[in-house]
Amino acid sequence: MTLATLFLIAAAHSCPADLSAWRQLLGAEWIDCHQVADLTTTGNPFTDPQSLTGMGFPPPGSGTLNSHYTNPTSPPVSGIQIDGYFLDACNAFQVEPALTAKDGSPFIPGCTPPAIVGQTCFSQCHHDAQFVVRIPDGWDGHLLTAGTPGIRDAFASDFILSDHALEKSWAYVSQDKGNMGANFFRAGGDETESGGTPWVPGAAVHEWSFRMRQATAAARALLNAVAPQYGLSGVTRSYAAGVSNGGYQTRRAIETDFRHQRLYDGGVDWEGTLFLPALPPGIQTQTPTTGYNLFTYLTLLNYPGDVLGLPPSVAALAAVGFNPQSQPLWAYHWSIYWGLTQKIYRLEFDPEYTGYTCSDPLGIGPACVSPPALTVPPTDPDALYDYRMRIEQNPAILARMQEVANTGNIQRPFITLHGDQDSLLPIATDSDIYSQLVARARKSSRYRYYLVQGGNHVDPQYDDHAGIDSYGDTVLRPMLPCVRAAIDALATWVEIGQAPPPSHTIARPQGASPSALANSCSLQ
Repeated sequence: MTLATLFLIAAAHSCPADLSAWRQLLGAEWIDCHQVADLTTTGNPFTDPQSLTGMGFPPPGSGTLNSHYTNPTSPPVSGIQIDGYFLDACNAFQVEPALTAKDGSPFIPGCTPPAIVGQTCFSQCHHDAQFVVRIPDGWDGHLLTAGTPGIRDAFASDFILSDHALEKSWAYVSQDKGNMGANFFRAGGDETESGGTPWVPGAAVHEWSFRMRQATAAARALLNAVAPQYGLSGVTRSYAAGVSNGGYQTRRAIETDFRHQRLYDGGVDWEGTLFLPALPPGIQTQTPTTGYNLFTYLTLLNYPGDVLGLPPSVAALAAVGFNPQSQPLWAYHWSIYWGLTQKIYRLEFDPEYTGYTCSDPLGIGPACVSPPALTVPPTDPDALYDYRMRIEQNPAILARMQEVANTGNIQRPFITLHGDQDSLLPIATDSDIYSQLVARARKSSRYRYYLVQGGNHVDPQYDDHAGIDSYGDTVLRPMLPCVRAAIDALATWVEIGQAPPPSHTIARPQGASPSALANSCSLQ
């Protein structure tokens, strides 16, 4: 490497005065650019950690994806950050969560949507199809694309994935799946009701795969153009990773990464959501009653017995796939996740069940607008939802689910990690099935499935129990260090040819301190 190349790598890079060429390369409607002394969440003002739809409130606040025992990112990583959005609609149900940066400066501009029945945002609203690109000054040619969890924005994975990429001198890109918030289903292509219905069923989730690949392609175009400034010829390696719905995006990104439109070299799936209309031939569940999609295991009729730990209710949840050992997490999940998840995804795929209202079985209630948090009591129509009956009554559901269904036909090396305490996407209803889909597609040689003993759906649940009860002290553990270890192992697999350990259960090291559990993990 020449001295000139070393100088280029070490130099601080800046944003161009005229962003029009970069905007064209990215295919964006709008972009902004910031030169930042520290791109990581430790010192970057251009993230949104004060939003439940973004990174959440910093630990011990609510909504984060990392344990507060996880070490902050250091040292600083300087570079440039490009924020923007692709052509899409203004979200009439979501205020822009990142209007102002942490240093008080203007950040993401809000938009003004056209008038829509039931809308909750009238100005300074979120422009759908947002993205963020970060390029460290020492960029080494790698790119990590993040899928986005839950119903959050492009900044949701900043601590868990972006910081890790930046520490490795990788560039990073993320996106908001093209829709976000508790009313994401209303982004399904027909917000103005011109087609006779308030939204198009299934269209919002169908957009998720496109938006992730669009963000990757856009970032690659920009990075290839600026690569000479970093002493590089272009992007050398491209990986994908995501948690929950972001894991689903990652699965689909790698499943559809065919040779003629190749974007990735591999992916890491952290407890990705499984979408299936029905069990494919040859796929078996743990028991005949185990569920295989959100609508076949989110049984809401067992409240309050489930959260109280009453044996009949615990047995009922175990029968559909929940791990009974995870029962200490069920009260939290009932109050935060289960009802909202059932409601908004049922509205996405089967709005006819309540006539495009939220909860009126006669379909004559007010226009459906879901609150950001929702519990569904046993008297609600969604607690009585019977998927197997509904697909007979409304066969269109099957076609909608099939449009977004996972196949397991992974085109690149791929690693799945899933915790055995997950109480939103239980392993028996999700990754146990996904691993069979991979085998059915005859792609097991490029696949690893690590069941993480003690892992649950969100790492802060470990914080709620560690040092408080035996469940936290002897059962739970944070997942993040295992996921980061998997990203490193994937790169080694692809670039050196050193395969990671065969699929197995990653044991929880007993007696380890909270700090050790939150910051280290061996895949062995």
